[in-house]
Amino acid sequence: MKRTTILVILFSIIITSGCKKKEVTPQPPVITFVEARLSRDNAGGVVKFEFFDENGDLGLRQEENTGEQDYNVFVDYYEKQNGVWILKSPIIAPSLDQPDSNQIKYDTTYTHLRFPFIENDDGSSLTGEAEIDLFYNNFKQPFADTFRYEIYIKDRAFQKSNTIVTSEIIAP
Repeated sequence: MKRTTILVILFSIIITSGCKKKEVTPQPPVITFVEARLSRDNAGGVVKFEFFDENGDLGLRQEENTGEQDYNVFVDYYEKQNGVWILKSPIIAPSLDQPDSNQIKYDTTYTHLRFPFIENDDGSSLTGEAEIDLFYNNFKQPFADTFRYEIYIKDRAFQKSNTIVTSEIIAP
């Protein structure tokens, strides 16, 4: 009788511990560089990368556009000058709003983007390939003929991915 009681208790413990939900630790997405090239019209760069998100929470909805949800693809633009990579983003250029003004205003343009929301109700992992069109040159003389990008993404839990560095892109 004692053996049966002990076996029933052990069996109950094993069953209940096996039914506990496994706590999931948020994992950052992972991106892998695939290709960088000039766009067909030579007006910008095109970067292709693969992504994997174990938690399946990539992308922003259209209405999610404030605070930390402004962007989720972060891009830094670099130009090669005398063999050294120089960060050129955000772009700071004279504003065209007040052409007759004696006071120069500057516009700051970021090269960040929004990864669209990916519907994933069951929370399964997501994997795929993304291709993004980006500009190049800082609109100041002399124009750079060699440039690259550094890119990372964030998921909906604000987990930051690794950063990829593209290959050199040479402008015509």
